[in-house]
Amino acid sequence: MVLMPLGVDSLMKAEMIFRQKMVLNHIDKNRLAIFEFAIFNVGKSKAYIHGYKYRAWLSENGVTVFGFDNHSPKGPHLHIGKKEVGYVYRGLTELKKDIVEMIRMEGFVYED
Repeated sequence: MVLMPLGVDSLMKAEMIFRQKMVLNHIDKNRLAIFEFAIFNVGKSKAYIHGYKYRAWLSENGVTVFGFDNHSPKGPHLHIGKKEVGYVYRGLTELKKDIVEMIRMEGFVYED
């Protein structure tokens, strides 16, 4: 019997294709948060059917406000404080729109 890899993509190393880290001001001017967003091309696989691994995190005073990620085996999900809920991934453009909307809903100012 010959063992074959799941595909060339499953052997591919992750390649960071986007990274952003910044301090965000709150609209009331008295609060700051750290925002970090990273996207990796990991190749298509069973674990990453779209070929991307991502994480986006907003924290204030070391506490998670929210976070988006899609690590295996959980797949796309959203952290809100200490809770986790599912997230429907609809592509990288929509992901960024959803993240920016959550930042604004929390009252922080995001400028691309």
